[in-house]
Amino acid sequence: MQSAPVSYADRSMLIQGKLLLDPHQPPTPGYVILEGDRIAEVHDGEPPRTALPAPLGGPGHLITPGFTDAHIHLPQVDAVGVDGLPLMQWLDRAIYPAEAWWGKGGPPYALRQAREGVRRLVREGTCGMAAYLTSHAAASTTVIEFLCSQTPLRFIAGRVAMDRNAPQDLTAEDQARSQLRPTPSATLPPIEGRNGATHAWRSVSANPRFAVACSPELLAEIGWLAQERPGMFIQTHLAESVDECELVRTLFPDAPHYSGVYDRFGLLGPRTLLAHCLHLSKEEWTLIAARRSIVVHCPTANVFLSAGLFHLDEAEAHGVRLALGSDVAAGPDIAMPRVARAMIETAKVRRMTGGAPSNRIRVPGAAEVWDIITRGNAELLGWPNAGRIAPGCRADLLVLRLADSWFDEHLVSRLIYNWRSDLIVARIIGGRVVDPDTM
Repeated sequence: MQSAPVSYADRSMLIQGKLLLDPHQPPTPGYVILEGDRIAEVHDGEPPRTALPAPLGGPGHLITPGFTDAHIHLPQVDAVGVDGLPLMQWLDRAIYPAEAWWGKGGPPYALRQAREGVRRLVREGTCGMAAYLTSHAAASTTVIEFLCSQTPLRFIAGRVAMDRNAPQDLTAEDQARSQLRPTPSATLPPIEGRNGATHAWRSVSANPRFAVACSPELLAEIGWLAQERPGMFIQTHLAESVDECELVRTLFPDAPHYSGVYDRFGLLGPRTLLAHCLHLSKEEWTLIAARRSIVVHCPTANVFLSAGLFHLDEAEAHGVRLALGSDVAAGPDIAMPRVARAMIETAKVRRMTGGAPSNRIRVPGAAEVWDIITRGNAELLGWPNAGRIAPGCRADLLVLRLADSWFDEHLVSRLIYNWRSDLIVARIIGGRVVDPDTM
């Protein structure tokens, strides 16, 4: 860190507190100076008395990077808590009806729901996300434009693609596009929002829901689109439940395995986000690692649907890149620190129940999972200059007011196991102080 400021010209904000520069190390008393949407300077010690505005925070506050959620369904924020159903029945009875409202209610309904979802995310300290919308183009476009023009969030978001094995009001648009073949680009047009949807912090993804809901033709077209736009992210689900895996084997009998379905159509690559990955063979882990695809662990959702326990040991043994996601609404909690806690607890349960040889079941620590939901997720989603407190990084910061007794060697563990949104006294996203209740 710099020991003294160079210049305060054009500086917009000063934030003082104990800086959580590295969750594996004790926080450092200091302050940061923001310029626009970036962190301009990071210092230890007390801020000088200058003409700058009074600092946010203070000596008794903790300053941490904001969180990134690597897997969330914005249309499902009001569908949380429909319990007692396995995945496929849960989709049919709870989720597909909820998503159908983006078609029935149109853009106004979708906008209201997306706004509420963003408020909940920001309230819990989330500053960036990889999101699914619905299959409705008009509603999804409206939401993209809202995210661009009325929120400071970083995001990757896309309209869900699906053309079979789901209600007609969710598959109709992709089925209609099938009549446009052989013009592949017309079958899945990108949702181009105004006001900078292609900005480095904001991008549109292709989101084939999962292999069960996508015909070979649709998957092929998305693969074609991925070749045309190599920088585009692909978001999908993989091997979330045993029933789903069996259905995929029936629908794609020539594929070597579930992961092979996506690979056949060119959908596995370094910008592919694969949610869940609970029921994979070693061959599939090897393939995913070779393609450098990103596995998004969704521990709260996995338990909620009784889908299975994630094999962290397999992911690590194969060198797979790993992110964390809330997966609302299968995941009942939108707060990323509590999702991170669930990652720890999942590993503990596997170790206690003998899910693998005990010497292979490693339980991640609090600092490790905190690093994932701040720096790690942001980096994997293409934002290496977010999720950190360093000069030049995007100013996505949380100011927390904590009891003095929390500032010991267990600080990050206390945050993980005691997380509440009212610990946050200020949320700075893109250099702006944001109040979720007025968004």
